[in-house]
This record gives sequence, C-alpha cells and structure tokens, in this order.
Amino acid sequence: MEKIEVTTRFTRSGKLIPLEFRCNDEKVPVLNVGRQWETNQGRHLLVMDDSERTFHLFFQLNDLGWYLVKDIKGSPGKV
Repeated sequence: MEKIEVTTRFTRSGKLIPLEFRCNDEKVPVLNVGRQWETNQGRHLLVMDDSERTFHLFFQLNDLGWYLVKDIKGSPGKV
C-alpha cells in the first residue's frame, strides 16, 4: 500500500466521495465511485478515473490517511 493525498467530500450520511488523488506526482481525477465497505481498520473504496482505470483506495482510521491499495484495471506499473 502506498500513502497518497486525496481530495474528498463527505455526504450527510457519512459516505466518502473522493474527487481526485495524487500518486507519483500524477493528479488523478475520480469520475465514478463504486463500492464502499468498512473493516475494523477503515473504509475501502473502488473508484474509476476519466480513462476508465479502476483503483482500490483505503481510508485508514489509525492515522486518518489515504492509501492506494492497488491499480485494479489500468496500465501495469502506472497510475
């Protein structure tokens, strides 16, 4: 997992809506937010960018930090 910077909006119901994230000096806009689920460690989110790449993001409760778990569907080795 890699720690990343995420610009996020919170809804009234407590859902996290990532708007964009930075990874390896690339600004990645979030076009769609898919599934979200919680574990004891935090909240997991599947998001898609405007190039239809899918990413697994994680908001960790211990440090209130965002992490890129993995690039699910995209260019190998690139974010």
